[in-house]
Amino acid sequence: MANTTETAAFPAENGTNGFHADAADAEFGLNYGLVDPTPTNGASNGLAPTPPVDGVPATTTAAPTIASATAPVIMDYSVDFPKLPDAPVVKKTVAPAWGAVRANTVTEAVTFTAEERASKLGKRLGDMSEEQTKCATIAAITGTKIELSEARDHSLTVLISGRKSAVDEARSKLLRDLQTQVDGEIRVAKEFRGALIGKEGSNLRKLEQEFACKINMPNRDEPGNDTIRVHGPPAYVHAALRKIESIVTELAKQATETITIPKALYPWVRGPANENIAKLESTYSVRVNIPPPSSDKDTIVVSGVREGVYAVIAELKNLAASKQNIASITCNLPRSQHRYLLGARRAGIDEILRATDVVVEVPTEEENSDVITLRGDTTRLADALSLVYARATSIVTKEVKYADWQRRFLIGPKGATLASLVPNQDKLKIDFEDGGIVFIEGPPEQVNAAAEALEQEVARLTKELASDVVKVPANLHRHIVGRNGALVNKLKADNDVQITIPDESKGSDEIRVEGKKAGVAKAIAAIKEIVNRLENEKSRDIIIEQRFHGQLIGKAGENINKWRAEFPTVSIAFPDAIVKSDIVNLRGDKKEVDKLHAAITKLNKELLESNFQDTVSIFKEYYKHIIGKAGANINKIREETNTRIELPAQGSPDGRLTVIGKQANVEKAIEKLNKIQNELASIVEEEVTIPNKVHARLLGHGRRLIRDIEDEFGGVHIIFPKTTDKTSDKVTIRGPKDDVARAKKALVDVAKHAEETTEEAYIPTKPEYIKFLIGREGANVKKMREAYPSVRIIFPEAEPAEQRIFLIGKKEEVAAAKAAYEAQIKELNETVEIHVDVNPKYHKHFVVRGAEVIREIQEQNGGVVISFPRQDAAGETKVTIKGSKQCAESAKARIEEIVGDLEAQVTITLPIPNEHHRSIVPHANELRSRFGVRIRFPARGTSNEGAEEGAVLPADAVTITGRDTKVEAAKAALIDLIPVTKTIAVPLDFHSSLIGKGGEAVRQLMTAHAVRVKIPPSSEQNEEIQVTGSAANVDAALETITERMKEYEGQAEDRKLRSHKIDFEIPLKYHQRIIGPGGAHIKEVQARHGVQIKVPRSEENSTTISIIGYEEKANECKAEIVAMVDDLENQVSLEVELDSRFHPRLIGQRGRNLKKIQEEYKVDIRMPGRNDENPNLVVISGKSEDDVLTCIDKLRAQEEDFLDDLAERTAYQAPRHEPAPAPAPRKVQITGAPWQLQSDDFPSMGGADAPAPASSSSGGVWGQRRW
Repeated sequence: MANTTETAAFPAENGTNGFHADAADAEFGLNYGLVDPTPTNGASNGLAPTPPVDGVPATTTAAPTIASATAPVIMDYSVDFPKLPDAPVVKKTVAPAWGAVRANTVTEAVTFTAEERASKLGKRLGDMSEEQTKCATIAAITGTKIELSEARDHSLTVLISGRKSAVDEARSKLLRDLQTQVDGEIRVAKEFRGALIGKEGSNLRKLEQEFACKINMPNRDEPGNDTIRVHGPPAYVHAALRKIESIVTELAKQATETITIPKALYPWVRGPANENIAKLESTYSVRVNIPPPSSDKDTIVVSGVREGVYAVIAELKNLAASKQNIASITCNLPRSQHRYLLGARRAGIDEILRATDVVVEVPTEEENSDVITLRGDTTRLADALSLVYARATSIVTKEVKYADWQRRFLIGPKGATLASLVPNQDKLKIDFEDGGIVFIEGPPEQVNAAAEALEQEVARLTKELASDVVKVPANLHRHIVGRNGALVNKLKADNDVQITIPDESKGSDEIRVEGKKAGVAKAIAAIKEIVNRLENEKSRDIIIEQRFHGQLIGKAGENINKWRAEFPTVSIAFPDAIVKSDIVNLRGDKKEVDKLHAAITKLNKELLESNFQDTVSIFKEYYKHIIGKAGANINKIREETNTRIELPAQGSPDGRLTVIGKQANVEKAIEKLNKIQNELASIVEEEVTIPNKVHARLLGHGRRLIRDIEDEFGGVHIIFPKTTDKTSDKVTIRGPKDDVARAKKALVDVAKHAEETTEEAYIPTKPEYIKFLIGREGANVKKMREAYPSVRIIFPEAEPAEQRIFLIGKKEEVAAAKAAYEAQIKELNETVEIHVDVNPKYHKHFVVRGAEVIREIQEQNGGVVISFPRQDAAGETKVTIKGSKQCAESAKARIEEIVGDLEAQVTITLPIPNEHHRSIVPHANELRSRFGVRIRFPARGTSNEGAEEGAVLPADAVTITGRDTKVEAAKAALIDLIPVTKTIAVPLDFHSSLIGKGGEAVRQLMTAHAVRVKIPPSSEQNEEIQVTGSAANVDAALETITERMKEYEGQAEDRKLRSHKIDFEIPLKYHQRIIGPGGAHIKEVQARHGVQIKVPRSEENSTTISIIGYEEKANECKAEIVAMVDDLENQVSLEVELDSRFHPRLIGQRGRNLKKIQEEYKVDIRMPGRNDENPNLVVISGKSEDDVLTCIDKLRAQEEDFLDDLAERTAYQAPRHEPAPAPAPRKVQITGAPWQLQSDDFPSMGGADAPAPASSSSGGVWGQRRW
């Protein structure tokens, strides 16, 4: 086809021959046609896909084509070359393990017939280089994968894969670049173009993508040009023009008009409470925009449906015309009465406007004027003026004065007293203002009656009651309150007064007492008496390790009774044994407390000096030498040094002995123990430098890594600096010389690896942020540790100088964690102020006990400032929180949570015998925090006198207050804590096993179950053992004791059978053979027969070997050893001298070489010991003399080779051998592969110079490539 321009009509619709502009189009300024220019790529033929249905373009169905005289004959590939039938495939549905998975990638196919292709076709099948280049460019721009396939009829199929949005964009570009393009036009008036374009061109881009066309708007520089041009595939251009036409048609139905009306008429336009405007908008479906009073404009804008707009404009004109002759009058009204005239939300003047159609203008506060203006019809102005004066004088005010302390008496509980004094308050406003004034506002009669009643009540209160202040130092306020408010409540009840104690945070020393005059005087006198006593009282704590408490108390309380007799005013409180606490409290007269404190401190110092303890590492193989026969050696050391030496528990992996006594004696005992060990073996110590920051990683997981190194290298001891020493890098390795050297190398390698993979960083922070960063119950730091598992987060100690967070871990995770914390701290430094409403009746919960709850919230949320309203600000609910945004929001959430608990709270009374309170009280704070409840114990010394029969005794009554579900949970927890005592009968012969060596076993039992176990002394011959503690813990302890008893009873008979002993004689020369290398043989025999074999030491010079075990097993073991000795007696043994330097080579790594030679020649080779006189002498034994001699020859030959090599190594430096270069890989050529066939059958996907299309490893929509 030549490069010409033709006019193309739209496809016929509804029986017509095409689409043409008509008179109806011209009415809205629309005129459009289509022009078919030369395709942009120069091709001579092509056609778009099938036009879209209902404006939605189709991508896979061909559209009707415009035939050309030179068009080739088109054959349908699917008809002329039918596809062979597919074999049936049985599909197996396999349910995915995690349910259906939605794919992120979609694939779409676009097909172009030969006539639709814009590119000039080649002469042979597969020539697609030009189209492939365009596809590759589009794929690179859109991030999709595009593949092409050409059929024999020259139709082109394009597959697009990628994300949905990218595929849509690529399809639009492909339709423009690969398909024949035409131009269409439509005329659109200028006022509609903005809606077509949209904000920042969003509507225009949406149209272009939807219809795969390019839409060009007229240039602003061409005022008379209203033509919009659309360029794209023919069918899509037609659909786009129809879409634009429909949009413009809808826009033409809307209208916006303005009308200018004087601002003085706006009240009538609006109507009372904007009733007129609302009526117009709902009736005509329009929007009326009236300028605000502050605006200088007087233009009203009406927009909406055209007919409705015109109707509203007409009504507004009629309204303005009807108000041309309005009149106005003015009157003076005191400003204090203006608000009565206005009413709530201007309801008063709206009511006058509705009744008289007269507008009342009230001056603003800024105008400071008393003049009221009325505008309207002259016949109605008089009526309106009457209504104005009636509303202004319908309300009066009055003030009643009172003393500040009388306020709560006037109001009463929940306003009950005020309600009784002034019964009808519906039309009254009564405010209690600061300064002792009651402000009353309302109708005159009711105001006068209320004022009279309040004045009479004030006079009565002044006559009968009194309010006085007593000054008490703030630090003594909590003693006036007493435990759980017991003392202050007693003062209130006894004297019928109200006592107000200020919050500790305010620092005030004034306590106010209010009530009857006689009661106030008595209460003040009682408070002064308490203060005088408290000023002479003192409380001191002594830190004494719990293990010394029993010694301080003495047998049957001997010492503590003595102190109580000597210092009668002092109360001595030791913590319960179940509670792990070291604090002993002294309270009483100053002088006596100081004296007793000095006496106990001195005694504690003596106990510390005589109970200093340290540990010493001893290799297990030397335990028997340390202990000695029947404990002779260790007992001797104990007597000489006056210390206690405790061995580790049986089966414990720890190889440390604990030495207890005075420090000098302990050091002397350790020196003696080390001396014995050093004499037994060549023990050396070596230090290695390892950075301190790596220590934590090496010692993590219970020293597992260090224990592995110790076990691997002969059980050496590796000693790190104490965890409190953050500066030392010295690590000590102690053990045999060779083992220490190998362990040192392994430790250095492990430490180097840990250091390379470990990063350390710190973040400075403020002290008040620490608790917030940790979170409630560690919630925030747990999240951080879960996000960065390799990072160890160390928060600073209490000292202000160390306010830095340390991070240790992998470099990448440390950097990420540091960035996260820095971002949090940055947010915490930004201060905000927020508010939360809290019902005044709950304020007391937050501010009592020195604002304990507020302080707790502040500490947990970065030190935010929480301000509750003053107590005299009745009805005020707003609580202010100032601090960083995160902390403030967290504090707000916590306050709302507490209020929610208070709204649903209940109070129950739980009877717990008074004697158990002491053991439960230490757990009370933990229960309060865990369940969020208040737990109150009766005050010390509470009497049960006057208690009703069957009721809970006051001394036993424990109250729990909180949310109902939490109260029940706290009750159950308290019941579980009530100590119980149970007994169990244990045979006397089992008592010693239950106690264990030095009481170790029974201590472990008590610690594991948090109970006290009382075992009677052996002199009483009593089998009953008492266990005391919480019910659950006691049951668990009894179960453990029962299990141990069953094990002991079951093993009694077995122990007797297993103790059978056999002694027999074996010559000394065979003892070492029975033991084997490193005791391997004797261990193997013992394990196989389940017996214990005792071989005498070499220094004992004894030939007797003992076997202990079951009689049958012992006899079998004896028979095996005797048979082994008989074999050894019949063996040939020869001695040969081999250079000791050759011995390591002969033995090999882990004895492999020696074992191989023994197996090969069927001989036994015994190497010389460390203490043998001749270190070169090797003994070779075997059943065959030939085998022994052959083995000797082999060993001599190996020795000779070794010595020759040794001589050569010392003579010169061995030359360096460079490794030979690796041969080049052999080239593989494949022939007959599918891709080597003719390109007509397998068309190329692009030319050699074409850019590579976007692809992925998935192999495309036709599957994974197999080459």
